[in-house]
Amino acid sequence: MISNLVSRIRFDVERAVNPHPSLPRKAGEGKGEGLILAVSGGADSLCLADAALAVAPRLCLKPVIAHLDHGLRGEASRADAEFVRDFAQAHEVACVVQQADVRALAAERKVSIEVAARDARYGFLARTADQHNATLVALAHHADDQAETVLFRLLRGTGLAGLRGMQPRSPLHGAPHLTAVRPLLRVTRADIEQYCRECHLQPRHDATNDELHHARNRIRHELLPVLEQYNPNIRAVLTRLADTAASNLEVIEAATHEAFERIAHVQGDAIEVDRPAWRALPAGLQREVLREAVRRLKGDLTNLGYAAVEEARDVLNSDAGAGEIALMHDVRIAVTWRTFTLVRRSA
Repeated sequence: MISNLVSRIRFDVERAVNPHPSLPRKAGEGKGEGLILAVSGGADSLCLADAALAVAPRLCLKPVIAHLDHGLRGEASRADAEFVRDFAQAHEVACVVQQADVRALAAERKVSIEVAARDARYGFLARTADQHNATLVALAHHADDQAETVLFRLLRGTGLAGLRGMQPRSPLHGAPHLTAVRPLLRVTRADIEQYCRECHLQPRHDATNDELHHARNRIRHELLPVLEQYNPNIRAVLTRLADTAASNLEVIEAATHEAFERIAHVQGDAIEVDRPAWRALPAGLQREVLREAVRRLKGDLTNLGYAAVEEARDVLNSDAGAGEIALMHDVRIAVTWRTFTLVRRSA
């Protein structure tokens, strides 16, 4: 008999991969849509895989288990890969296992091991999805991961976009034509472990998750337990903060779009903004219109810091007439009394 916990988690997975339940899929109709399941062998990804495989026939999905051996833990890494292969074979589901030399990639690109591993993993998932004509990639991030992400970003310094944490559905990192789904974002690690026990799953343990030289691991094993002495529900508080930030950001994004379309004009490789109309906006919308202009010029907001935006606002809200502001190393703002124009330096 399936417990309420198992049923709930499987329902969460079904809802995540089938966001339009009013138009249910019927098993056997069509060829079926591909669904890539990122499986490391740990409890969270094993729970995700088991739940997804349980609901896949009803949703007419063709699951593919994908595992990347980062080559960082020697025999333990190879054992994880074999474990995932055996799990897929036992469930008669397609499986793709590849290996990457993450240390060599980190040295070549001059980035950290963590960044190289992330990029290699997402690149592998994107290639696997393309090879299997899949548009969805299911990731096993859960509620405790969300709490750790929000706290990590808060400590580093962030705005609402950072506080909303990971999203249930978002473009896959490095492959915006694919959709990453995170069905377990509202499921705690304790519930995931209970699911594994009830479904007789025996996950692998990655010893690197216990190493305290990684900032995320220190937050998990040192900082959060301290914060729980002040509020035993701190993890739930942080996940609620992420939900609230995400909801508020939807309102801000709508208001930003309306304001931008009203006062800004895209002119090729430049964006001209009505300065008096911009100055009449609340401070929050002033910031967001500037950020939206940079996003449209560059495609992202990488390296646009809070201080640079505030320095630009100080000048644009002052009585300064004609001049120029260096907003970023490759974006400048040409200022007049009536307008200001953002231009990419390369343009």
